[in-house]
Amino acid sequence: MTTPITVAFPRTKPSPWLEGEVHERVERLKVLFKDILSCRVVVDIPHRHHQKGNRFSVRIELAVPGEDLAITRDANVYGVAKDSDEASWSKRFDVEVARRDIRLVLADAFDAAKRRLRDYAQIRRREVKRHEPPVRGFATTTAARPRRTAAASARRQTVGAR
Repeated sequence: MTTPITVAFPRTKPSPWLEGEVHERVERLKVLFKDILSCRVVVDIPHRHHQKGNRFSVRIELAVPGEDLAITRDANVYGVAKDSDEASWSKRFDVEVARRDIRLVLADAFDAAKRRLRDYAQIRRREVKRHEPPVRGFATTTAARPRRTAAASARRQTVGAR
C-alpha cells in the first residue's frame, strides 16, 4: 500500500531537492511503522524579519490508525551561530549554509517523528505498562468490634484516676 505524501511550501519556493529528501525520510519512517496512512510535511519560513539568515520551520503531520501525530520543529539559529567562527559568519547568506540549516531542522523533525512513532507503536502493541485505576467504593458493613463491658470500663476509669 502506498502512503500519500504531501509536501507544502507556503511561503517559499518549491525545492525538488527538499521534496526528494522528505520522500526519502518518510520511506524510512514507513520501515519503522508500516501502518502510516498519510503524511503531510510543511516547510515554511514563519517570518521574513531576520538578521541571522532564514529560520526554517518544519511541521510533520502523520495519520496513523486511531490517532494523528503532529511534530513541529524550528531552526535554532542561535545555537548554530554560537559555535561558528568569523569565516562561517561571512558565508551566512550562502545557499549551502541555508541548505544545511534546513537539513538540520528536517533531521531534527524526522528524528522526533521517529520517536513519536516508536512510542505510538509500543502503546499499540500494549508494551507500555498501564496502571490500574484506584479502587473506589464504600464500606457496606463495618467490622464487628468487641463491646466494652461494664467491668472493663470501670478498670479503665480506675487506671486513669491514679
